[in-house]
Amino acid sequence: MIKVAVERVRSAMLDLCEPLHEVFEQAEGLSRERLPELAGKIDYRWLTTHTTRGFAHYLLSEKPHGALGDWSLSGNHSQNGSLWVHNGTHAVRLLHTRDESHVPPPGLNRARRAFYRNPPLGKVVTLDGEDANHQLLMLWRIDSDGLPIFRVVRTNGEWKWGQVEKVDIDFILPETAEDLEDLEFMPAEEELELEFPAEEDDAN
Repeated sequence: MIKVAVERVRSAMLDLCEPLHEVFEQAEGLSRERLPELAGKIDYRWLTTHTTRGFAHYLLSEKPHGALGDWSLSGNHSQNGSLWVHNGTHAVRLLHTRDESHVPPPGLNRARRAFYRNPPLGKVVTLDGEDANHQLLMLWRIDSDGLPIFRVVRTNGEWKWGQVEKVDIDFILPETAEDLEDLEFMPAEEELELEFPAEEDDAN
């Protein structure tokens, strides 16, 4: 049942690979173009992050219907730049992260804390026997070349700053749906990951 849940999440993400990478790369370019004086300045990183996210929301809102497959924008962007997408089944909240391993804790906000409390993976099913819907985080950051990197994370509880994150699915979102389809389910002790299969050695 756990593998079914992971595969369901992976399948849902296929339509987001190319659009999100394209849009955030464009948004970061616009941010650097409009705010050249702030590029690389740590004191203004919060502003460049908000600007990139704002441009990303705008570019996503301008895409024609169906460009994101079953996904569409949701949430209230005027509320501190909130950026969400949903497909009628899963809800994804896009949050900026500082590095490749950090998962922002939920904080004190009741709605966010509730969002983080997914039921145990594979333990809850709907009335028709299907795996339950998932509330997911899409953690994004921009690398030194101005390119976006996304991680898909499913949380299953709350924690505070400095504590160990409560996560049971964690994988990098590739640039293409084709690459995402090639990821393999790899169970780990504390979380479930999707990894690229090892390439065969041509010398053998």
